[in-house]
Amino acid sequence: MGVRFPSVASSTFIGPLPASAAETIILTTPPISEPVDNALVNLFWCANILAGTGTTALVFRIRRGATLTGAVVGAGPWTHTLAAAASGILSWADFDGPGVVAGQQYTLTISQTGATGAGTFNDGTLVAMIL
Repeated sequence: MGVRFPSVASSTFIGPLPASAAETIILTTPPISEPVDNALVNLFWCANILAGTGTTALVFRIRRGATLTGAVVGAGPWTHTLAAAASGILSWADFDGPGVVAGQQYTLTISQTGATGAGTFNDGTLVAMIL
């Protein structure tokens, strides 16, 4: 008999991306519950983004919860150099071990370093899978 652990994903853009370097939520997963206290959550994301005017880099974070105040997961933030008005298809993966938590959500955020104009979120996905 096998066991199926839960997974959730979201590709619904929350945004919008601001015309500044403010940290902004772009994706949040639906709630997921870890079945045992030693379960790991495999988190991975991908995003297709057009950087805003003045942007020199994109800084991504995965946070626990559905707000900007949640704990940063892993060794983030992850910085990707990307020139203003350039398009990037970016991805990253990490693990989290939050313990037994009912209804845990994860949020992907972005900051556009040096931005003076809003960027464009074209597509993306944030996935959380229990291992």
